[in-house]
Amino acid sequence: MKKVFLLIVTAIVLQSCTTQPIFYHSEASLPYFHRSTKTVFQLIKDVSASSSFQFGVITARDNDTLSYVLLAPTKAQTSVNNLVDVNLSYSIPLLTKQVKEFIKILNASSDKWNNKFGSKDGINYEFMISPENLIIQQSENVVVWYSTLKFYFQNNEDGPLGSLLFGEGTLKYFYRLDKISEIKDLTNMLSLAIKDN
Repeated sequence: MKKVFLLIVTAIVLQSCTTQPIFYHSEASLPYFHRSTKTVFQLIKDVSASSSFQFGVITARDNDTLSYVLLAPTKAQTSVNNLVDVNLSYSIPLLTKQVKEFIKILNASSDKWNNKFGSKDGINYEFMISPENLIIQQSENVVVWYSTLKFYFQNNEDGPLGSLLFGEGTLKYFYRLDKISEIKDLTNMLSLAIKDN
């Protein structure tokens, strides 16, 4: 009983003191880093396009030096008319050299679109982009790409089909490109996006 009373009295005395203890451990000597980025966006619109997409092609420039292209999904399941229609948080960046390679694959797909194939032949093109931290060496002979962008084109006896898949982690956006005009319109928009680079 005396111990409990002593604890209560000690607590009351500490609370009545005008100076309270401050428990602070300085971490100011630890190395800290900072970074700031200014990004300027421009939505690419091709007035001659016959297709409307549920994603936007956007040029971006960081700190007036690094130019690149973004593919960004819409916020709603509608076509993109303005920059506010896209969800930039889920956009995928493509550097100019990657866009040029992508355009080559899109052009090759357009060239093969009208080819007819029998039951024993066909053609497929694949284009992938992944940041280096998502390319994992799983064994001596196995490298796994967790791609942020994949384009597939196939043409076989069932006919031609293009598909575009982009996103990171479990959130992926899938788009079917059922017409050659969609492939050509995407190619044109990407070409417009890099025309000054």
